[in-house]
Amino acid sequence: MTSNIQKTITSLQNLQSSVEWHIPEHRATCLWDAFSDLLCDRAMILAMNSSFIDPSLQFASQLKIIKSSFKKVFSIPSLEKIRKLGNSEAEKEDLENLYQNILNTYENTLLILVSEDLYKLQILKDLVVWMNEDSSYLQERVMVIISRVLSFASRKVRGHASVEVPCLGVLAAELSLLCCHSDLSVAQQASVGMHHLLCIAKHQNNTEKHKPMKYEKHRNYSLLSPSSLLQNRAKIAQSVGQTLMPSLLTDFTWSLLMTFSSPDYVTAFNASTILKLTLEYYAHKVTTVCKIVDAIYKQLHKNPSHVMRRAMLQVITLLTRDSPKAIFQLMGYPVPADNTLVLIWHAAYSESSVALHVLKKILLILKGKPGKMHESLLDKRRFSLHRTDMMPVAASQALCTLLPLGSYKKAVAQFFPQLLMALMVQLFYISDLRKMAEDMPCYAQNALQVLLNCSGLQQVNIVLTKKNCWNEFSNELLQHHGIYLIAKTLSDFNFPQFPETLHYLYKLSVEGPRQSEESVITVIFLTEVSFIDCEQPGSLSLCKFKSTLQPSPSLNIDSYQGLRQ
Repeated sequence: MTSNIQKTITSLQNLQSSVEWHIPEHRATCLWDAFSDLLCDRAMILAMNSSFIDPSLQFASQLKIIKSSFKKVFSIPSLEKIRKLGNSEAEKEDLENLYQNILNTYENTLLILVSEDLYKLQILKDLVVWMNEDSSYLQERVMVIISRVLSFASRKVRGHASVEVPCLGVLAAELSLLCCHSDLSVAQQASVGMHHLLCIAKHQNNTEKHKPMKYEKHRNYSLLSPSSLLQNRAKIAQSVGQTLMPSLLTDFTWSLLMTFSSPDYVTAFNASTILKLTLEYYAHKVTTVCKIVDAIYKQLHKNPSHVMRRAMLQVITLLTRDSPKAIFQLMGYPVPADNTLVLIWHAAYSESSVALHVLKKILLILKGKPGKMHESLLDKRRFSLHRTDMMPVAASQALCTLLPLGSYKKAVAQFFPQLLMALMVQLFYISDLRKMAEDMPCYAQNALQVLLNCSGLQQVNIVLTKKNCWNEFSNELLQHHGIYLIAKTLSDFNFPQFPETLHYLYKLSVEGPRQSEESVITVIFLTEVSFIDCEQPGSLSLCKFKSTLQPSPSLNIDSYQGLRQ
């Protein structure tokens, strides 16, 4: 390697002595220094490229040298200033040629690296990062080199069935922002580069399956042209969403999301706009929804007044539409939920299009018993809420937040019986849990009251409060009486949801083994509401119920009926 460097320096000295330059050396010192350093760096980079060094170590070493060269090459004055150094046309022409030689040498070095390994297109992403660190760099010229290297790479992949370029997602995010650059010359070069990048992405080895897009039948690849992408955020988003495979679109999403924290508000705003437009149709292709949601939660928890808070919440809304896992994830945070998590609940679940789906998942969570330790923790003697499953408590708190929303009106009406029974079961569970954790909030009770109020049963809630019903659940001896009061009060008001509730209770009675608490509640509640139906002429509901239900041994229907009288 040392011999190569010495040969390069000797060649440069020979070049200076053999070519008749019209440039006084003292007037072009910055150019000569940059050129000589660049040739030395190029020699080292190419020497590494042909050696048997570990690929990751090789790339890291080359990148370090490329960065050093970048600072030297792109910190030289602009061509206009360079030409002013010459006193004659011949001097100006020589200065311009030397200037172009420097830039071309840097570009050719990158072309050689990429020609041997497309993975090294990742260097272009770093070029953008370095360029943005200092506005004094020749940004347009950097973008010219990037677009040319991408053009070369797009020609190289033609005819290949598939290629592997894992950096395309992150690089696409950087270029999408530069396509909206205030300097039109920079934006134009970025648009050309984005066009070539998307051409490469079409050849990516895509073995992943994803859902059909809303307008997949009407793909219009003319949108991939540079002129269409120039400062057009909507078309950038559509082109990127159409072309990038899921893993790359996930990287694209992550990269733009990280830009939300940029000190440059214009850049952050452009990032949020492009990302929202992309996720509007292609959120289903993002593969790390839970990770992204968690990152946003941590960011907003750390800085509740984040300038891009609204945009972050909109990202959550778009990502969680088709992500059932996110529902369970958002019920897995410590209870009680803090203001940030409640804000995210609103963002993720407030739309009417997801209301039914969300309530189904919450009902599934409410089947669990809060405070239950995981198997790996059963040998622990000391009880700790942090080591137990508290998702049912979080789900109850979420219902307090979601049920009053207008978008949940139809869903609440459809799932009233299921929610009613699930929350009454949770009242039993929470009363047991509060024996070990006295400060445990009773969100199940709050959610049950909200359910009544949202279902047109405000008077039922008022009567139950007057009868001191809610306090009875804190006393184990009075819990059954509390359930009786709820059932009796609903029956007295002949609540509109009676047919659906009775049908659901019949269904529960014949489904098979249940938790003892659920059996007791079913017996008490179904017996009580059945009296409404029994009062109707010719009704056989109670007889039918008694013939199908196998109640808990702790409660006999006939004895309960006698006590009721």
